[in-house]
Amino acid sequence: MKIATRLKTILFTSSLLISSAVLADHVPEIDCLIEPNMMIELSSSVSGVLDTITVDRSDTIKKGQIVATLKSDVEQVKVKASQETLNVSRVEQKRSRELYRDNAITLSEKEQSDHEAVLNKLEVEHAQANLELRNIRSPIDGVVVDRYLMPGEFTEEKPVLKLAQLDPLRVEVVAPVTYFGLIKTGVHAQVKTEFGSFENLIAEVVVVDKVVDAASGTFGIRLELQNKDYKIPGGLKCTVRFFDDDEEADYARLHSSGNGKSALTAPSITEPSITEPSITEQSIPGDKQNSICRRIGPFKKKDKLIALMNALENEIHAYEISDETTVSMSHRVTTDTLATREEAESLKTEMIQAGVKDIAIMKRSAGYSISLGLFSSEHGANRHKENIKKLGYDSHVVQQKLNKSIYWAEVTADKSEDDLSALVTASGVKGTNNLLYQSCTTEILASGNIQ
Repeated sequence: MKIATRLKTILFTSSLLISSAVLADHVPEIDCLIEPNMMIELSSSVSGVLDTITVDRSDTIKKGQIVATLKSDVEQVKVKASQETLNVSRVEQKRSRELYRDNAITLSEKEQSDHEAVLNKLEVEHAQANLELRNIRSPIDGVVVDRYLMPGEFTEEKPVLKLAQLDPLRVEVVAPVTYFGLIKTGVHAQVKTEFGSFENLIAEVVVVDKVVDAASGTFGIRLELQNKDYKIPGGLKCTVRFFDDDEEADYARLHSSGNGKSALTAPSITEPSITEPSITEQSIPGDKQNSICRRIGPFKKKDKLIALMNALENEIHAYEISDETTVSMSHRVTTDTLATREEAESLKTEMIQAGVKDIAIMKRSAGYSISLGLFSSEHGANRHKENIKKLGYDSHVVQQKLNKSIYWAEVTADKSEDDLSALVTASGVKGTNNLLYQSCTTEILASGNIQ
């Protein structure tokens, strides 16, 4: 009897699936529910007593933001103690290197001092990591839904806060099996809420269940609804109407026309499609009516740009190379001048072992010096100088001018931007992955990645 019932269910479901292939493309409005994309009960990774909670119900939060802290007096003391131990070991390390240079101690004694400095540095990092565990950070952008604990309470395994991610929102739909196969991922739908004055909400299908519930004759659909300003709350009942092929085509044309309208308030599908000129293209009058002038760049080396233009010679009508030169002040952190290259190499090795990074030997007219970094601001250079001093080495800041030249090519061709980009990629010229393609009349607001 059970087998017969199961066979009837399978035959019923199969007949519905087959009949869906001959249905009209139109799918009527279906009930739905708008939910947060993610709900999290946030806990601490370590046990302890809550010291502060910096957010409350309905507060907006950012990913990585500290939303609560545990009492950390002991951990703070450990960080200070380990840092002091490290400072002492670095002084001993510097002294032992000087003694070894004077043949006053053995290599084994010097290496022992180096190892102690490394171990003490690891102790500092371990103490800082333990202190960081006392900070509870949000793993998402979203809002606070609820607070479970108050300052002074012990966390243990209890959650501290409940968080919700509201951008994007999820629109959950349970559709009859008769529409299976008619709704695919990537199509759009108009969402109407039961309450609230939200108009022209457009969502995109991101999930269509591949398993049908035979008992109810339904399957699940999930849509994604953008909610950048958090105006739409989660938990609203709604109805959803899926676009047919013509509406989908109209929406795609309007969405790609660059009219600047928000995805949440997409234009009505019934309004006529208007083709607007692209802001990145400029028509060229004359014999080449279909030609477009685009600026390609920036390039740090002119010969690389010329090589690219030579590779595109048969695909473009003409090109012109222009250059832009800017002068800026920079601040270099450097050591005093050393007499020989050997002294500079020895000092460089010591500083690297002490933890100094971004270090290089520079030839001077009177000898050699160690360059410890180039900074755009004097404040940043002085701060780096103080950090170097904490490691036991003296340095000073030197101001210098930097002349920076970049090159662009204004190219005339009857190619779309995508086609031109594909030709540049296929040219084989290295370093052309992140070029900017701008209209020749567009003001350059950012230089992008210089090739």
